[in-house]
Amino acid sequence: MIGEVIVIGDLKLRKNAALDEYNRLGERMYDIVSRLPGFVSVKSFKAADGEEITLFRFASEEALEAWRRHPDHVETMQRGHAEFYASGFLQICKVIREVGPFEHS
Repeated sequence: MIGEVIVIGDLKLRKNAALDEYNRLGERMYDIVSRLPGFVSVKSFKAADGEEITLFRFASEEALEAWRRHPDHVETMQRGHAEFYASGFLQICKVIREVGPFEHS
């Protein structure tokens, strides 16, 4: 949708990251973000070489900003940098044009 904001996350975990705790926190964050107004979706994709990309979709910059400033999310992001992530980046993109949806028969 035009105006939608998409966050592309490419985050690499540390070799010694506690995966059970990481997954628990991920589920908790999804429970919170999925109830916020303006959240659209989150999907992860893994390439054959192991690289994983996550796409977060929000209806607006305001919706993304509400998530970015949510106290539980802020705390979890700090833990992510301190305990789980070795490296990575986030890119924040705004949809300026859209083609479709379409179907071929």
